[in-house]
Amino acid sequence: MAKILVADDSAFVRVKLVSVLQTAGHDVIETVDGTTVLKRAIAEQPDVIMLDLMMPGADGWMTLGDLKMHESTLDIPVIISSSLSSDDDLIKAHKMGAFDFLPKPWTSDDLVKRIRWASLARAAA
Repeated sequence: MAKILVADDSAFVRVKLVSVLQTAGHDVIETVDGTTVLKRAIAEQPDVIMLDLMMPGADGWMTLGDLKMHESTLDIPVIISSSLSSDDDLIKAHKMGAFDFLPKPWTSDDLVKRIRWASLARAAA
């Protein structure tokens, strides 16, 4: 299965993400803020990154921009998972290079499907 980097400052959300993803057979790497996402992504080369938008330090927007500007992380699919889900947020995320946008709250089935879709896209690239 896929290696997923989960970036969310909420311990509750991270526990749920990790539980669902590990139950689906994925390896999960966790981080709690945007400032460590790029470093972890470069070191770990995950298949998919789950990224919250509202985090301390560098927020998700800054982090997404950094990921899409770095050569070794440019092609890693990033799925934004956020309670910010206006049309403007979705459009901005896609323009910045996000692979997908999964509004909170999400269902376990939706999460697993989106991860599978993103990891297949990564494998095909």
